[in-house]
Amino acid sequence: MQKHSAGMPVVEVRGLWAGYEREPVLEDVNLTVVPGDFIGLIGPNGGGKSTLIKVLLGLLPPLRGEVRLFGQPPAHGRRMVGYVPQAFAFDRAFPIRVHEVVRMGRLSRRGLGRRFTAADDAAVRTALDQVDAWRLRDQPFGTLSGGQRQRVLIARALAVEPQLLILDEPTASVDPQGRADLYEILRVLNAHLSILLVTHDMLAISSYVKTVGCINRRLVYHGTRELTPAMLDLGYPCPVELIAHGAPHRVLAAHPSGEQREERP
Repeated sequence: MQKHSAGMPVVEVRGLWAGYEREPVLEDVNLTVVPGDFIGLIGPNGGGKSTLIKVLLGLLPPLRGEVRLFGQPPAHGRRMVGYVPQAFAFDRAFPIRVHEVVRMGRLSRRGLGRRFTAADDAAVRTALDQVDAWRLRDQPFGTLSGGQRQRVLIARALAVEPQLLILDEPTASVDPQGRADLYEILRVLNAHLSILLVTHDMLAISSYVKTVGCINRRLVYHGTRELTPAMLDLGYPCPVELIAHGAPHRVLAAHPSGEQREERP
């Protein structure tokens, strides 16, 4: 796998406008992801989070602006990206085993019609070990729990041997303990991978990510983990509840009357 220069940004987005049938969904988005970052990207449904991912993966061309992955256009830079989609449609009765699902991640390196090698098998083993799922390797994928399936899908993305991992709502159908386990896996992976996580889960934002951005057509991102008033105003115009990292408390945003209340346990 090609390596990028240590000082080169993982992602560079400048003046990005993107949308569908020339109708913008994203407006003047600017973002720089540095190596080793773990970004949590929040925002309302329909705000453009998934559209941004499509642009980064080279699946949707920008209307305007410039996008680079590891200094290259997305069509080339995405070879160094592992992606975990929000939804993975499959037939539970289809007879495919866990290690075969993970091995799909090697197709981008080998192409269709070419035999898998010992190096591919080793990459599958490493990926499953990284998500603590090697014991599941021979189980039918359709028999797994929601949390186990997500581990396997993360392993499939890791089989690419990426330098950036992009995840779109990876815990949407996972129970609380499964979510905590997945976030701990991501925390460990972040020691050698940059991560971009799209989520509505405030547990992740308050406890695991290094920096936070909010997107609702436009992006507010300051390269810190602070949820600023500008982010909340952009993404959540109605009152919201937050859990602050290290000091659990509830903050209720001001209602139109101007009242604001803070509760601590």
